[in-house]
Amino acid sequence: MIVDLDSEASLDPGRVGAKAAWLAMARRAGLAVLPGFVIESAASVAHMTLGATALAARGSGGARLSITGEPVPFARELVDLGSALAPTLVARSSTVLEGSGEWSGAFTSYLDLAPADLPKAIAGVWSSAFTVSALERQEAAAVEPGSFPIAVLVQPALSPSAGGTARIDETGEVVVHGVEGSPAPLLQGWSGGHEARSRQGGWSGSDLIDLIGVDALDEIATQLRAASDLLGVDHCEWARDGSIWLLQLDVATPVIEPATGVGHDPLDHRLIRIAQLVVLAPGRLGEELILPWALGGGAIDGDPGLDEPPNIDLDLVTRLRDRLTAQVWGTDPKAALDEARQCITALRGPDPQAALDRLSSLSPPDSDDANLLLALVRAIRSEMVSRGAVRDVSAAWNLTMNDVVEIMEGVTRRPATRFGIGRWEPFLASVTLAWGEKQKGTPASPGVGAGLRCHIPHPGDMGTFSTRAVIDAPQPLPNLAPLLWDAAGLVTRAGSPAAHLFESARALGVPAVCGVDFDGKGEIVAIDGHNGVVATLALNGGDDG
Repeated sequence: MIVDLDSEASLDPGRVGAKAAWLAMARRAGLAVLPGFVIESAASVAHMTLGATALAARGSGGARLSITGEPVPFARELVDLGSALAPTLVARSSTVLEGSGEWSGAFTSYLDLAPADLPKAIAGVWSSAFTVSALERQEAAAVEPGSFPIAVLVQPALSPSAGGTARIDETGEVVVHGVEGSPAPLLQGWSGGHEARSRQGGWSGSDLIDLIGVDALDEIATQLRAASDLLGVDHCEWARDGSIWLLQLDVATPVIEPATGVGHDPLDHRLIRIAQLVVLAPGRLGEELILPWALGGGAIDGDPGLDEPPNIDLDLVTRLRDRLTAQVWGTDPKAALDEARQCITALRGPDPQAALDRLSSLSPPDSDDANLLLALVRAIRSEMVSRGAVRDVSAAWNLTMNDVVEIMEGVTRRPATRFGIGRWEPFLASVTLAWGEKQKGTPASPGVGAGLRCHIPHPGDMGTFSTRAVIDAPQPLPNLAPLLWDAAGLVTRAGSPAAHLFESARALGVPAVCGVDFDGKGEIVAIDGHNGVVATLALNGGDDG
């Protein structure tokens, strides 16, 4: 159940998890990895099963108590091995899941342990799979709680004078982030730290150079490049305690290219109004029921003015949509819907000018019919949540009308955990980046995205998040990670690209920028994570035609 980090068994990620296996391989190759031992994944199975059973009846707290209250059968051996290794120890999780960066910072690590504390710490690492934030990540990733075993890596504790992260970027340069003392404040998002970049013939970044020196930076770069050649990783955590030590290695993550269509200047200010429209009625449901007639004008985000929500009548929904579309386009319903769909497709294409010209000749929709249909769509979205078909009303926009009909007829389905980029997001990003108010921050995760801004002042307010929104948070705290599975982007006022949350964003392909304060600017947000640019548009106003 316990294997030495230098043993053959420690090279198997199925037995010791991804973190420990990579470090074992690097240590075997002569890189600067501390000695240690690993409690194998299989040792956790009984405790994890106990936690999963307790979770259903007693919730997160009960699951954790059931694990920490169950003795570790090899406690004496743990203490003896720990005493032989070092007087002060650390215990870190190592799972197969953590081979992917979206799980960065998901599970608890214990620092500065006495050998006698190891049995409790091992159970504590196992129980951290049942914390509220870890369970939220598992739900987002469709991972069954307790279904994955957790290995635990034990190594000597350091008293670092500095620590941080390093990565090889898409240009081949090494980028190092660091802080004085322990790297924990940097990784948890509390500290912005300092940055240095390798340049031909030297380093840029005077603050980090002053903190650890060029020789230390050279050593970090040398170690990371060697690990990259050996394992295909591009990221590490490091600490300086007399020498440079590699604390963790991560698998290389792909660079996300800009979304199709982003970067072309809009041809007309009228595109701003369309951007404002599609962000309020997104997804397939918005495109089927609202956009065909809303392109003619009128507000769709106000109070429909009804005394009470209407009873859901799907036939009435279709009749209202057809009648409004025919009125706006000035022809029979079938021809009007066909033309509207062609126009919608053209607006998302490379040459929207003809479609824009056609929109200028449309008639405004009847306000009474429009308000009734908007109220019905709102009721449908709420009903989809009540029936368990989607997580929230924002996710209901991703259903089709056929989906709605089936669900109303009693068909059950498991809510999707991730919808991914929508058909309008490249258009929305293009318009917002071209016409919005821009701010420059620090690139933290590459890619381009756009959506409504969702301000989360602290992790306790995560219930306000909407599907495919752009997260606006003060700091990149790990507890925000469950939201990344279906976010269009992430912007924080503070923190550093070295934070675990940004590592998760990079693994999930979520563009991110740090060092930007919205200060109340616009509700529509576009992010260029390659260049660290964030742009905003107001949800209403700013339309020149």
